[in-house]
Amino acid sequence: MTEIIKIKLSFSNAYLIKDKKSILVDAGSPNEADKILAAVQKAGVNTKDISLVLHTHGHFDHAGSTAELKRRLGIPVAVHGKDAFMLREGRNGEIKPRNLEARIVKAIVPNSFEACEPDIVLDEETTLTDFGVDGKVFFTPGHTKGSLSVLLGNNEAIIGDVMMGGVLGGALLGTRPNYHYFIDDRNELHASIKKITSWKPSKLYVGHGGPLNYNDVLNQFSKNIQ
Repeated sequence: MTEIIKIKLSFSNAYLIKDKKSILVDAGSPNEADKILAAVQKAGVNTKDISLVLHTHGHFDHAGSTAELKRRLGIPVAVHGKDAFMLREGRNGEIKPRNLEARIVKAIVPNSFEACEPDIVLDEETTLTDFGVDGKVFFTPGHTKGSLSVLLGNNEAIIGDVMMGGVLGGALLGTRPNYHYFIDDRNELHASIKKITSWKPSKLYVGHGGPLNYNDVLNQFSKNIQ
């Protein structure tokens, strides 16, 4: 049976998907590999059973420890082609704040991390069955040009920063759906939210805060995804 385990890190969430094999979704900020691997061990997963590190996008707080995890685990790293340069160059790329609060957050966000060459560059829907997980990866741009989401066979979804929970990076009101601070393209984002809500996922796991309830997400964003 597929299970999602949330790994709460300094600035974001990573996730461990447990199935026939296991997949790490996102890799936190720099210097968080030990914390991630400790969470894997606590979950009763042998690191030899981890088959992939999959990125919802390429920002520092989701790819900051990718290079270290790749060295230590010896497993492939996957990212969408439009965000692959972030991993290769170890930088965020352009960040577009959506309001004044977001501009303040942008001013304190680190822009660099250890670069890592991705092994798998995605550009379309991809099944995860070859990696031992019952699920699919979908293209859901808007937060970044190459954002991805995962829909699992148990009807739960991991959607990265397509949205976030609450405010202050999810520190308060973490189960209330909200826009992320940074939106690359609002029209693409709303199209991605519409795609995600069409799945009617039972639970939505996000990069900050969460998890979120489907009905709460629908109520929050319905006027923008008609």
